[in-house]
Amino acid sequence: MKIIGIDPGTTCTGIGIVESDSRGECSPVFFTALRFKSRDLAIILPDFFNRLNEILDSYHPDAAAIEDIFTGVNVQSTVKLAHLRGTAIAALGLREIPVAAYAPRSVKKTIAGYGQADKEQLRFLVETRLGIKLGKAPLDVSDALAVALCHAQYQIFGA
Repeated sequence: MKIIGIDPGTTCTGIGIVESDSRGECSPVFFTALRFKSRDLAIILPDFFNRLNEILDSYHPDAAAIEDIFTGVNVQSTVKLAHLRGTAIAALGLREIPVAAYAPRSVKKTIAGYGQADKEQLRFLVETRLGIKLGKAPLDVSDALAVALCHAQYQIFGA
């Protein structure tokens, strides 16, 4: 099963695709960071929609996992993330790709065994599990791969 993981962000969105076998073993397929130059949602959302569709056209994932929005103190940022997340869900829905959502804490607990793991620790575990080095890729990329790995684990072993 090919799973696309998405870590939405209005400046940088992480995308990671993994292939999972029936035993839960995963291998990396593709990962990238989609960066947005504008701060205007009217520019970001269609750009993101088009770029995500190009990735979906190239890799044909069977399932999708997207990180839930962390609700912080900045309501405007939360609303912008919700728009971006909705755009991703719409693109996936148009292709009838099932979408699962995971809270950041659930992803960390599934991958690191600890819901308060920091982003660098999560990155190290993702790199180790997938046998890759992400180099200077932003943490959004390792977060997206972690979301995909989390979904793979839930598909095989359940909650």
